[in-house]
Amino acid sequence: MTMTSPLRLSAVLAALMFAGSAAAQSYGDAATGLSVSPPAGFKAEAGRPHPQFEVTIDISSKTGTPKAVNSTGQLCTLGFKSEPQNAVLTREVINAQMAKPEWQQLYRTMFENVGTVSDLKLFEHQGFSGIELIVSPKAGPNAQNVRMFASAMETAKGRTALICVTDQASLAAALPQFKALRATIHAPE
Repeated sequence: MTMTSPLRLSAVLAALMFAGSAAAQSYGDAATGLSVSPPAGFKAEAGRPHPQFEVTIDISSKTGTPKAVNSTGQLCTLGFKSEPQNAVLTREVINAQMAKPEWQQLYRTMFENVGTVSDLKLFEHQGFSGIELIVSPKAGPNAQNVRMFASAMETAKGRTALICVTDQASLAAALPQFKALRATIHAPE
């Protein structure tokens, strides 16, 4: 063994420790099967109770990017609500339903209660069609500068939604990160 081997080993260990601090932190709810394995730089943990969901997972950035607009540093909420009436629906029926303008309007209307909706689009995840949109809130602290990216999908088990909030100036750069985060979600099927 040469004198440089222990130095190299120390450098490798230091690099691994540094990489570990930026690595993502996954989280899952055993009762529902909802889970997320976010990209590096994000962490996921048990969420706070939310009236619209049975279970939530809070997601934050370890790097401060994208920028969170609240004092807790929470960037996104991943939530799940069981929908027993969905149990009889197949993937094909759910996807056909999501493609219907009246179903998309239902989602638009839900979010128009809190703000102005734009950029409503369909996305695919786990073989299911979902709806994504951008919301500019009507009220709240600094509402004129806040933007919300929301994604929702239905499965036979229920509705899974990802809601991420950042400031208006950060939204364009944050969208690819929010979509990459969404790609790591496992929705209960």
